Amino acid sequence: MSTGLYAAPGEAVNVTFPSAIVNQNVYVLVGAHTDNLWGKTTLDRHPQIHRWWYVDNISMQVGNSFGGTIYVAIAAGSTLGEFNVTIENAVEMPWYQHGITNLSDWQTSLRHAPAPSAELSSGFFILTVPSSYIRNLDDPDYAMDFWDAALQMEHNLSGYTPWPRIERAVFDVQISAGWMHSGYPFMAHTASVAGVVNGTYMYENGDWGMFHELGHNHQWMSSTLPGNTETTCNLYSMRLMEDLVGLTGHGAMSPSSRQSRTETYFNNGAQISSWSVWTALETHIQIKEEFGWEPFTAAFQEYYYNYTSQPSGDSAEFNQWAIQISLNTGHNLMPYLEAWGFPLIQSSWDAVDHLPVWNTDPLRGWVYEYDTIFRDFNASNISNNAADLEWEIYDNGTNTTLTVCWGLFDGGNSTLSWTNCANVGTSTIGDWQHSVSGLASGQTYHWRVVGENGNGQTWTDDQSFITT
Repeated sequence: MSTGLYAAPGEAVNVTFPSAIVNQNVYVLVGAHTDNLWGKTTLDRHPQIHRWWYVDNISMQVGNSFGGTIYVAIAAGSTLGEFNVTIENAVEMPWYQHGITNLSDWQTSLRHAPAPSAELSSGFFILTVPSSYIRNLDDPDYAMDFWDAALQMEHNLSGYTPWPRIERAVFDVQISAGWMHSGYPFMAHTASVAGVVNGTYMYENGDWGMFHELGHNHQWMSSTLPGNTETTCNLYSMRLMEDLVGLTGHGAMSPSSRQSRTETYFNNGAQISSWSVWTALETHIQIKEEFGWEPFTAAFQEYYYNYTSQPSGDSAEFNQWAIQISLNTGHNLMPYLEAWGFPLIQSSWDAVDHLPVWNTDPLRGWVYEYDTIFRDFNASNISNNAADLEWEIYDNGTNTTLTVCWGLFDGGNSTLSWTNCANVGTSTIGDWQHSVSGLASGQTYHWRVVGENGNGQTWTDDQSFITT
């Protein structure tokens, strides 16, 4: 919990709590910069510049050699209610509370408070920045309006609402890993501050990295597929860049980059071991471009709310996601996901075989040839010398021609071994029928259908009927 106060370097700050709060997993934190840098070989600041103090007495003194923003930290799940804390000998910091602070007060006095750290806070997001970046910030409302919209959009996409906490970002001269990293707070370099506190800049440009780290904080790991930790966080970046900022937002998502990545992946055999980061994002984005964001939210919610046990292990995770995203798009995406290399099992196919196949996915006729899927075989109107052969095309495949073969003996998977074969046209989804005549009475006849395309031939199993 922010206090709007700062402990000057080396100064003792007096803090007083109600007796009911003592030894109740309440802490005082001095210093927002909680990243430790002990493992770094080059340092831009001391490796540790924050201190925690457990509240084990009504009155206590806290401090920090480096100074720092003062917080009261309360353990998750606590039911302590509201309580008053008295803090003495601290320094006022610039603190703008969106929807609470009077803008005129901010402009005339609050932004000039002496502490070197400042916070812009709302009910969705808190930015802890060097005060030098906000001394001339006239309109923090515009920036916080943006961030409130951004966080609400991320919460809604995740499906986990109401979101249980206010997210925090702390900007530092050096952090423990990367340009930014997720966490509570998530950490970023001070080079990003000028943009993120400028509402005009954010609405016009966005910040893929900020959205990405917030996306990490929204990932539910059971629904984060193997190799996708750095992938599905970008769903949040994509959503915000497209729908809030109005830009693609990242060069890796340009049409030429997307095309090149996809072609390279499939030219190399579509190996799931290589399915990660931007390549994996392409799989998800192609689904989103056809069906929108809602199926992702609905699928995520299944993991949050409806699973008594979460999938564990690569195979279980791939198969459960394939089922959920299919059910929530209302289409069987198994052929599409299998094309990308998903290790799908028969029970997963069976779970969604009541849905229509997504047979217009962009891979078809571009980088992948699909085989026809046949089902529901039947012979009807059987007489002593004729019958109607019937079947359903569930997935029409890619550029597939159909042939029906029949005879007194099963010729297997070669048209040359059958007594009779007839070309019946180009495969399309739906019910099919081919009438055969000139048959002998009282005989068992065998028949199969074969689809042929660039992959070769796909034969059905042997079917049979007996003439009257």
